[in-house]
Amino acid sequence: MSEHWLKEWGQGKPPSKWVIDIIDDTLSRLEGMTKEDETAIAELNKEITEKFLKKVLPTSVKNYYTYLHKAVRIHFKDKLTSVNSIKHPTKGIFEHFACTLIDTPNDIKAMNLGLQREALDWKQHNVATLEEPELIVNRGRELLESAIASYEKKGFASYADLGAALALLVGLRPGEILRDAVLEASSPYTVILSQGQAKTRGKKRAYEMPTLIEADTVLKGYNILRNTFKADLLNDLELESYKNNIRFQVEVNFREIVPTLSRLNEETTVNPQRLRAVYDAIAVFYYCPPQVKDFAFIKVINGHDPTPGKADAAMHYLDYQIGNGAIVRARGQRQGIKLGQPGVKIIDGIADKLEKTDGQSPVKEENTNELINNSPALMRFLKKEDQPTTPEAVPLDITPEVLGLSPEWVTRLEAVMKKTGQTDFKAMVCELVKQEIKFREGIRNRHQEKDFQSMPLSKLKRVRHPDAAAEKLRRAFLAIKYHNSNVATERSQRWYINPTSIHKLVGGRFSTITPWCEAHFDEINSHNQTYELTEGDNRKSVDINEMVEVPEYPID
Repeated sequence: MSEHWLKEWGQGKPPSKWVIDIIDDTLSRLEGMTKEDETAIAELNKEITEKFLKKVLPTSVKNYYTYLHKAVRIHFKDKLTSVNSIKHPTKGIFEHFACTLIDTPNDIKAMNLGLQREALDWKQHNVATLEEPELIVNRGRELLESAIASYEKKGFASYADLGAALALLVGLRPGEILRDAVLEASSPYTVILSQGQAKTRGKKRAYEMPTLIEADTVLKGYNILRNTFKADLLNDLELESYKNNIRFQVEVNFREIVPTLSRLNEETTVNPQRLRAVYDAIAVFYYCPPQVKDFAFIKVINGHDPTPGKADAAMHYLDYQIGNGAIVRARGQRQGIKLGQPGVKIIDGIADKLEKTDGQSPVKEENTNELINNSPALMRFLKKEDQPTTPEAVPLDITPEVLGLSPEWVTRLEAVMKKTGQTDFKAMVCELVKQEIKFREGIRNRHQEKDFQSMPLSKLKRVRHPDAAAEKLRRAFLAIKYHNSNVATERSQRWYINPTSIHKLVGGRFSTITPWCEAHFDEINSHNQTYELTEGDNRKSVDINEMVEVPEYPID
């Protein structure tokens, strides 16, 4: 019996063997039942629940009833009669009674609903802040452009690197990136997801979504991935190991710069699901008009069906918010900081709603200036951003509100000003800015005449100077090279040299490490090729710093 319904299972991960056995037994018992057999149906439902609970937690039982319902629909699709079918209460179609009458028990549903509400309340009161969104975006750009450059130079690019970058820059799930999503060009900073969105419940829809960097670069990386990684014939189970490699690269590349949340289930790692939430937060910061609620914008860019007045569907993605430091740098602007810049447009799903609100006809133009001219509400907001920045355009009165300081920081500021006798907020800010400039100039000039090549590593790590950073990276490279050539006796003990392995040894920002590695590509590549090393050689049970030691003083 199982061969029949499994053969028509279609997309989606098939059930495990123990689930198949339960489903086969259930289908056999349903053959002789009618919708009037209330006692037998209730008893069967109780037995099925007990079988599921022996294998999984109550929070997962509903997933296995979903498997059962799908099998019932396949098995009975040509066997529906007036005595075994009922009208679905919400879908309005006739289907086998088991799809409605045999389901997750109400007490388990109530418990799960309580847990969901608890989790939702926790999320609303526990968020992480992104103080440097540009740093995160630049890391995604570096990862993507490095993979593209590798493909153009060597004809090969890591699908895991491409996938990790796309998870951030366009907010896709690993399965969508590797196999399902079909992306099409739309505008300089948007793409169309024409098909392949996960969790659509059978509905097909295309929608426009923003990209955190130039859309043509995102599409270039996406096309390289699809041309070099053929996943069309892989089912969900076969695809899982490749998804895991993307998850690994997400953690390796973003764990140092993306804050983690201590979840209700103790999750603390940065993974693609968290990266989708990071994408949403930065997309709001970049492209969401200030008169649009963040959760409404997030629902649109994630392709959720519009549900007026309901924000729950988007709350899953509100784990992150932009920090005050980034808002201050954006002159107090919390949303839409890139609107009005060349090539940037408001995505169609939002522009249409704004036009209807303004009483205007839908706008079809993709040019931002044309959109502004046809939308009075947007023009009122964007006209300042569309003008060149001049001294006259800067507000004369610098206030805490203009800088976007939170009430807590305003209170602390007032206390400091009162204690120091300062009454002119603008003068105080200007003095602090001057001090910061002098401080940064001092950092650069303080070490100008120093010999970093002879400086001990422990001191080198504390020096904030470009030349000190370069020397630190050079020593890490030489340490790995020495280990591979003089310490390791077999391939399993050697390490592939790339920005990640260097970062693990001496730290630093990838925005500094990646350009250094590119500048020394020939030397690094020559060493890797000598021992036929690839990224896979770095997937060991121990970290590189447990095997490779960067000496305190240079050995060359």
